[in-house]
Amino acid sequence: MTDITKITKEQFDAAYNKHLPSSWIKFAFKYFSKSTEQKDMSIKNGVAYILGGLFVFGLLGTMFNVSTVLIKATIIPYSIILAALVLYLFSAVFLNNFRIRKIRKELDINSDEYDALVSKYY
Repeated sequence: MTDITKITKEQFDAAYNKHLPSSWIKFAFKYFSKSTEQKDMSIKNGVAYILGGLFVFGLLGTMFNVSTVLIKATIIPYSIILAALVLYLFSAVFLNNFRIRKIRKELDINSDEYDALVSKYY
C-alpha cells in the first residue's frame, strides 16, 4: 500500500481524470441519489408519482375486486417500470464502484484511504 500522505492532489486528479464517470453513472446519481438537488427532482418525483399511482390503483382494484384485466393493466406497467429502474440504478452503482476500484488500484490504496483522499482534496 502507498502512504496516502505522499499522494498529491495532482496525482489523485490524474488518476481520477483517467477514469471519469460515464453519462450513465452521472444521470443515475444526479437524478436518483439521496443528495439530488431540488432543481433536479422532477424526474425522480415523476417516476415516484407514476409508481405510487400505479401501486395505489392496483391495491384499490384488488381491495374492491375490480376485474383482473384492470388490475393487470396497473400491475404489469408497475412491475416493468420498477424492474427497469432497479436494474438501471444497480448497474450505475456497479459501474461506479468498478471505476473507483480502478482509481484505487492505480494509486495502490484501499477504500478507506480513497475516502480519506476525497475528503482531503474535495
